Amino acid sequence: MNLYSYSLKLIDPLFFAREGISGAFTPPYIHATALNHALAWAMGKSRNDQSYLMTNKNGDRNMPFYESSLISKDFYLTPARLKGSPSYYTEIVKGDGDKTIQVGYGAARINNVSVGRNEVLKAYRIYSIAPESFFKGYLYLRIDAEQLPKLIRLGSFRGLAVFEINGPLKIIGREKQKYCDHPVDPLVNKVLRGISVPMLPYPVVDQAMVEDVLEIRRHGQRAFVASLLIEDSAQVEPIRNSPSIIV
Repeated sequence: MNLYSYSLKLIDPLFFAREGISGAFTPPYIHATALNHALAWAMGKSRNDQSYLMTNKNGDRNMPFYESSLISKDFYLTPARLKGSPSYYTEIVKGDGDKTIQVGYGAARINNVSVGRNEVLKAYRIYSIAPESFFKGYLYLRIDAEQLPKLIRLGSFRGLAVFEINGPLKIIGREKQKYCDHPVDPLVNKVLRGISVPMLPYPVVDQAMVEDVLEIRRHGQRAFVASLLIEDSAQVEPIRNSPSIIV
């Protein structure tokens, strides 16, 4: 399996919520679950047993039907980090299918107190990452790179992004317990410590020390990428043995 670096250039604004919708700022990271499902859909390789739906028939939200971001043995995208500082794009959004607009009849109720007599119509201001922004990460690839799409769709509104790869990268060697050059999914790699980034469906870890890593050269300097044992699809639990551990 070859290792590549990848970049995403946003064509459309990118929005997804950490928790709720109202006043939500999109974090400067993209979860590996979103990236790998987006790539699978673009390649026509979506899996019914790992649906990307976030609601069920009862209307419960934030209930993913997958165990981790490892969904294919042909490829794996690490979580991505925004290059530079975020530039936000502000929008007022509506859409009862996404629960961002709520229509009621009769008086509105705020904190269980009736307010007014008219129909309630709620819309929210959201803060998306602006077009032309770049995200970067790493890609493990077993198949021919020519099979990869040039565009993928991401976020709550399925905005377009240009998908480009560079490599394959030369792997210098294998190391133990090194800090990685990218955010990490703690359910795919064994994370020893790092900074938890609150995201749905579970946090990713930035500045992560990982048990098994690959050494590469980045701009002439040593850099480390979390090693992926893609043949073993079992969920990996993070080690809980110090106050700095990510849970």
